[in-house]
Amino acid sequence: MNQVGINAVNEPLKPPKDGDIQFIGGEKEKAQNGAMNAGENSKSFGEQVKHYERKIRAYNKSKDKANEGEALSSLGILYYKASKFFDARSCHEKHLNIAKSLQNKRAEKRAYCNLGCTYRRIGDLDRAVECYEEGLRLVKELNDKLGEAKLLNNLGNIFEQRNDFDQAVYYHQRRLHVAKELKDLDGESKACASLGNIYHLLGNLRESINYYEKLVACLKYKLAVQERKAKSESGAETGSSPGSSSSITQEKSKKSPAKCGDDRDERLSNSSRGSEKSVKSNGSSGRKASSVHWKGDSSVE
Repeated sequence: MNQVGINAVNEPLKPPKDGDIQFIGGEKEKAQNGAMNAGENSKSFGEQVKHYERKIRAYNKSKDKANEGEALSSLGILYYKASKFFDARSCHEKHLNIAKSLQNKRAEKRAYCNLGCTYRRIGDLDRAVECYEEGLRLVKELNDKLGEAKLLNNLGNIFEQRNDFDQAVYYHQRRLHVAKELKDLDGESKACASLGNIYHLLGNLRESINYYEKLVACLKYKLAVQERKAKSESGAETGSSPGSSSSITQEKSKKSPAKCGDDRDERLSNSSRGSEKSVKSNGSSGRKASSVHWKGDSSVE
């Protein structure tokens, strides 16, 4: 297929790629963030930095290493979102050292994940891979399947960025396997889309079609589930009489904000598109990879 033909086919087949899953917050951080988000968002960047710096000094003075590490992680995330990646790296490295000293493997995993994403944005892909692999070792020890899926996704995306498609396929296939274990339909769809795109770029159209067919099957199933749920809710609404306990419950649920279910990878990311990369594999030339998508590096559980 000539270059024009490849580009024409590539354009409509850009899959919805997962972004890096970076900032995996701890339970304590989730609670703090939930209580502070409204106030923190109204502060300027400089005010937020000073806020966390005060907390870090206070925790350091009181020798509260656990909370000092959490504050350093939060400050690192703040710097990261402001594209101050070297400052972010410094914070996450300090958090990692504290987590190691406390033998807190969950905090250590978060620090490695955050460092991996920071190194990626700095451009040091080798160090990013090292950090993700260390995180992968820890999630296995912790039996954290969701964290494993996220790190496998990040590694697959990095190797795709480097045009190392054999490694990219390896990690996305592992990610697909974990998504099936978790019955994570969104994760399974994303992995199939990634694999379909990679095989398409390599010219293996049979495998590409195979994974895109799996993607379509996942999406059809997801749509059917959504339609059944909508019909069920509609039937429940029409079947309850005004003033009954069920109708009152439904009215309350309408007024209260809906809560999300599982935190999916793509819901936790801002978008930051990568540029096209030339494919250099098996001596072939003239091919171009479609845009490598990485949704931004600010996901916080």
